[in-house]
Amino acid sequence: MISRIFPKIVLLASCLSLASLAGCMMTPDNEASCPDIGDSGQLNVLTINLLFSEIETRDERLASIAQFIADNRVDFVMLQEVVGGQLVRTENSALDLQDALADDHGLTFDSRTAFETGIPGLLTVANAVLSRCDILDQRVQRLPKTSELEIGGQTFPLFRNVTMTRLDLPDVGNVSVYNTHLCARCTVAERAEQLNVLLDFVDESEAMTPSGVASVLGGDLNIDIFRDGGEARPLYDGIIGAGFTDTAADGRTLEELCENRRAADEHCTVGVSDLNGPNARRIDYIFARGFGEVLANRVAFNPLIDSEQPTVSDHAGVFSSIALPAIAVAGN
Repeated sequence: MISRIFPKIVLLASCLSLASLAGCMMTPDNEASCPDIGDSGQLNVLTINLLFSEIETRDERLASIAQFIADNRVDFVMLQEVVGGQLVRTENSALDLQDALADDHGLTFDSRTAFETGIPGLLTVANAVLSRCDILDQRVQRLPKTSELEIGGQTFPLFRNVTMTRLDLPDVGNVSVYNTHLCARCTVAERAEQLNVLLDFVDESEAMTPSGVASVLGGDLNIDIFRDGGEARPLYDGIIGAGFTDTAADGRTLEELCENRRAADEHCTVGVSDLNGPNARRIDYIFARGFGEVLANRVAFNPLIDSEQPTVSDHAGVFSSIALPAIAVAGN
């Protein structure tokens, strides 16, 4: 297993020599298709942070994720901490997952990768998506940089982004999915600045596509509404105020969802695997807007609660089944 410290040194070099790889690498269309989506009446979405620094067991971890995707007919996957380069011995870990789905399960997914930071050829870190449905286009918005990397008493900026992926759902219409990874070792005020840019980007993107019927926002938001006396709760409320529904909170009160960091429950997304510490928190989310009811939601890959679930990252994943917009379904 690669040292937890070594990747930070590499990222420091990234910040100093390149600052950010801001472009978006568009991967070829693999003729992904989901003609059954209208008949199913639902969109199944998974988000998972892959943990860029863990490479020795990456193939096994990706195989477990691919098995989950196949078993649960996942339509769309949001990935954070996708990696590539010689130091991590892969060109693109999202494409590795795409290959595992094709080779082991006969499933064709389209993919898009949006790099955030790194040194091309050596180490890059990115957000990425996999889609069983046709991808029409993708837009990428860089978020305000924050000084969240500290080495030797000095802090250095890291860059983050949010990606908008437009899907064409047969018999339904255009749906937008926003995937992001907000800053981790930063202040709440800095994270709020990133979130404000993200929500403005959502509004701008939706205004550009009046034919859009619904949208999903998810990823590793690093928002824990209970930490430090609820200091980050206004950020969560801002997302809800923008018209989104927290798929995990639908039909539940927030106080039921991973409120005790010393006692992880089935809703926690960190502090539940062997690859991170014991402090349990819920910081990974799927939000939906314009859809019907939330049909199902659960945390996947939480071995602390269910020992039969595999460890795939220092994060658990969030899996949601959301009813397609009523108007669109009625038009089938």
